[in-house]
Amino acid sequence: MNKLKKGIDYFVKFGISVLIVAFLLVSPFTIMPSLLKSQSNVNRAETFEYQGILELWHIETFEGGSASRGNFLEKQAIKFEREHRGTYIVIENMSLEQLQLNLKNGKTPDMISFGIGVGEGIADKLISLKCSNIRSDLLEGGKFCGKQLAVPYILGGYAIVQTSAQNSGVCGVGIKGAINPFKAVEKNGKKLKLFDDIDVDTYTAYDRFLKGQFNSLLGTQRDVYRIYNRQQKGLLNDVSISALGGYTDLVQYFSIFKTNSQIENICNKFLTTLTSFDVQTKLADINMFSVRGDVTLYRSEIFCEMEKVLGKNLEVNNVFKNQDVLQDEIKKFMAKIGE
Repeated sequence: MNKLKKGIDYFVKFGISVLIVAFLLVSPFTIMPSLLKSQSNVNRAETFEYQGILELWHIETFEGGSASRGNFLEKQAIKFEREHRGTYIVIENMSLEQLQLNLKNGKTPDMISFGIGVGEGIADKLISLKCSNIRSDLLEGGKFCGKQLAVPYILGGYAIVQTSAQNSGVCGVGIKGAINPFKAVEKNGKKLKLFDDIDVDTYTAYDRFLKGQFNSLLGTQRDVYRIYNRQQKGLLNDVSISALGGYTDLVQYFSIFKTNSQIENICNKFLTTLTSFDVQTKLADINMFSVRGDVTLYRSEIFCEMEKVLGKNLEVNNVFKNQDVLQDEIKKFMAKIGE
């Protein structure tokens, strides 16, 4: 009995020894691929284009469409982050006054999104850009001393909304900052009897138009959207909309600050994303217009007309122009179109 037990113990130990030896012989072939895969993942992490946070300042100097341009920018940044692991874009919405204060205190971002009236004072801090597929007429507004320092990525325009009701015949207009809707009117050879107080804001002008205090309204794509929305709900009739072509200063630009080549390269890739065909088609979500010549967004009559007019060659004001010059231009063209 003891011999049998010893025999069994011997074969058990022998079997265990064989299994251990077999494991040691086979394990390199099963464990090593996993180790190599893990090492490969580590190596990939080390070769990311850029790992870190990019700061993007967003300044709005004119009304947008149906939704925030800042939110639109945020959505594109999130998508970009997914496609460029390790890169994070922090977007800070700020006023023109906040921008000026930050610059005065020596602070600058990696990227900036801005419109007319903002560019003065930052040109010497920006890198020169190259961007294909953007309309050449719109690119003109982002040039400074022969260099392309700003690239457009969102387009807007002006329109005259008019009612058939018989009233004073006065045209309401809301002026904000450095935008010059009067130049668009002059470009189209029109005359308007302007309301005496041009310092009303854009929404007040729209509201007074609805209340019948104005016969017409000189507005932007935001007003066109508001009117269209009311018409769809059956709340507004006997209103005509004439889109104004030939000129616009309702353009949102994108620039990159001087930092280092690695940061500048990844910022350039984000700019390429913003001006890509895919992203430009999404501008319909906020009722704005594309800066490309190969994108058509709208089917509804009102927006189709505006898109068609803005699709033709446009004169655009330079985004780096001095504020005092811009204000003088506003007064000059306001006098030209007045009846």
